[in-house]
Amino acid sequence: MESLRITITNREARNRLDLAMLEFAPSRTSRNVIQNLIKTGNIKVNSKIVKPSYKLKIGDIIEAIFPPPEVPQILPEKIPLDIIYEDDFIVVVNKQPGLVTHPTIKKINGTLINALLWYSNGKYFPYIVHRLDKDTSGVIVVAKNPDVQRILSAQFKARQTHKMYFTLVEGIPPQMTGEITAPIARNPQVRTRMDVLKWGRQAHTIYKVIKKFKTASLLSVTIMTGRTHQIRVHMSYLGNPVLGDKIYGKKNPVFLNFERQMLHSSVLEIYHPITGEHMRFVAPFPDDFKKAIRVLHDLEVKNVK
Repeated sequence: MESLRITITNREARNRLDLAMLEFAPSRTSRNVIQNLIKTGNIKVNSKIVKPSYKLKIGDIIEAIFPPPEVPQILPEKIPLDIIYEDDFIVVVNKQPGLVTHPTIKKINGTLINALLWYSNGKYFPYIVHRLDKDTSGVIVVAKNPDVQRILSAQFKARQTHKMYFTLVEGIPPQMTGEITAPIARNPQVRTRMDVLKWGRQAHTIYKVIKKFKTASLLSVTIMTGRTHQIRVHMSYLGNPVLGDKIYGKKNPVFLNFERQMLHSSVLEIYHPITGEHMRFVAPFPDDFKKAIRVLHDLEVKNVK
């Protein structure tokens, strides 16, 4: 069971209670579930039961109780893993594209957790610290016990970690280096989509153009905040969506119609949860990312001739 106490600020004021709670509720909590929790008194405003359509005011205090989610049985699966580093407390993986990080009620197999359960042979249960989208490849750290998970999660929350990505985007950004600061929130109509919305949580992305092609660019991207789909949303907002992104991208020509979004988590820096040692992990590009770069390069050469 998870409980929350939220004081409404100007950012959330004037929004409907049920829509505002989409931002604070545990991930994958639907609007229908939130509306039922409001009606049954599990979500109250100023200690009173109100309607889901209640318009929030600055200073309102929301008290919410979310029932524990159903926990599916997670079984080991023999899925290939590229292990970058491992000790008694953490395991760092170069996650391949197409691999979901954590099981859900609808998907209980074929995930990184299933793979690590097989890899560990029952010696430990893997605890997720941060996530990568299914079709985003690259470095991810996993804890081997809940205490380590809490320590590392606190590092991410306090922005003591450093994450750097590479991405291929459509077109060429307006500047060789730039910053995007735009608030991100879950789309109230499409729950699987995040968008730049004025009531969203502040998000900060820094990018640098590494290579310009005729129709695309290779960027390095550092995220100063950790919002869901942050890079994909911000690059789309900039007008340079990630190539292959089926949610935030555009319909590209066949020769640029990559099977997944071309986004790779290349570098992760953390402090070891026990020793405090600064650690830096690097995940090399997967084959499909290198192939995409070759396609863009060959297209460039062809057009020059």
